[in-house]
Amino acid sequence: MKRRLPLLLLLLQPSAALLAQAPVAEPPALTSSRTAFLRQIMADSQLLTQQYERALAKVETEVAAAGDYEEARAIRQRREQLQALYSGTASSLATTLPLTQARMMGSAQASGEILSGWRSNGSGAEWQNFRLMPGSYHLEFDANMSDAPVAGSIYASSKFQPQQSAMFAFDELTLLGATQENHRTFEIKRSTDETTFTTVRVGPMNFTRNPVTLRFTAKDGYPANIIRIRNLRLVPVTEATTTAAAAAPEPTSSTTAMQQATATLKSAIETARKAASTSYLDDLRDLAVTRPALKDQIDAEIRRLQRLDDPKKGKTGMNALTITGGGLSGFEDITDAHLADEDPLTGARFKITHEGRTLLVRLLWIDCPPPEDGDPDVKRFAKYFHIEDEDVVAVGRTAREFTASYLRDKPLRLLIRPDRDKDGTLAALLFLPNVGLYQNVLVNHGLATVVPPPREKQHNAMERAFLSTLGTLEAAARQRRPAPGAWALSEESAERRQP
Repeated sequence: MKRRLPLLLLLLQPSAALLAQAPVAEPPALTSSRTAFLRQIMADSQLLTQQYERALAKVETEVAAAGDYEEARAIRQRREQLQALYSGTASSLATTLPLTQARMMGSAQASGEILSGWRSNGSGAEWQNFRLMPGSYHLEFDANMSDAPVAGSIYASSKFQPQQSAMFAFDELTLLGATQENHRTFEIKRSTDETTFTTVRVGPMNFTRNPVTLRFTAKDGYPANIIRIRNLRLVPVTEATTTAAAAAPEPTSSTTAMQQATATLKSAIETARKAASTSYLDDLRDLAVTRPALKDQIDAEIRRLQRLDDPKKGKTGMNALTITGGGLSGFEDITDAHLADEDPLTGARFKITHEGRTLLVRLLWIDCPPPEDGDPDVKRFAKYFHIEDEDVVAVGRTAREFTASYLRDKPLRLLIRPDRDKDGTLAALLFLPNVGLYQNVLVNHGLATVVPPPREKQHNAMERAFLSTLGTLEAAARQRRPAPGAWALSEESAERRQP
């Protein structure tokens, strides 16, 4: 019996009988959809295969060290088969950035395959948790820039004059904000007419994470221009880019093999994960019997493991942090915590609840003004912000209310240092889904000061990176016009002091 192709591929591939008939032009929409579909499944399957191949490499090393050279040779052959499966195939395909998966920001609008509406600074599109095979890429897209058909009266200000070029930015976002390595600014120039699109290439950029969050934004507002962006894509730097849809590779028998390999690898990985989880759960239950004094800690660990196995609870929407091996080592990782019902003490000191526990935490490396009169810290903040004492208290109350409303009913992730303050408070880094480090938010709004530890107590590169970002945000907030939070009051105080 002949081996049957998957039904989906039968639908995608034209039959021999149809090809024998008079040629009929395929609708461009169908061609585009098929190309995007193939790119996606090939990228997904290649990433999984590479992960599996790396796991095999580790096993091969262990088996060879144990002296079982025949088994090691068999594993090596399997690795070579997996590597050859994608040789010259998936790496030559660009990865599209579909507008249907993007979150629009500011005045940006998506209509079909066109991204437009650049009336304000920061407008753009963001792709969150976007699956991308790690590697080096160029950003490519087609752009058209023309004048907006508006009345001449709108041009009373130079801001509303049609521009000859426009500045844009493309960034990879992390918990630290935009990465400098993958931050690119570029220019789009005015087109010769309203129908001519020019291909723009930006990069290269090296992506090491998966998934990633990507953002395409305007560096300024262009209300007197119409700027249209289409066909956003990431193209591997080692291959030539194919711009015509007809030139995209058609499905072949290798596609079937890749789909089968993907299904097999996913099944194998899931089976191994379940086996390891079950074994660990059994060990915990045995330990609970032999060590009853550890019952509370063991029960908490069992609940955590069960949440990981539950697809509805295991994902918090936040990317995992590396907290060992050169990262934030020594921190306790707490997920799915919540702000306690009582009001925060300040914008940076409050209680959280987690698995029946209530913990008092303070945000590491920042401090918010006190919200009450008579606090001895009022003078310190007044000097720092160059504001009056009563303004310090007003900012402190604003920061406290901001934290209460911003964190309420949100899942919180905290990295907590093991050593407590003298009063039992825990120092923590606080992260929010799709936001990142909450310390950054308070500093960016002018509601907190940065309090870095001495240089010799900044233990590793990760901590120094967090502190550098906080310092950059504070400097930017202080210079912003109009200034946010306490920095705005600082300007008013300076004006009042002038004769």
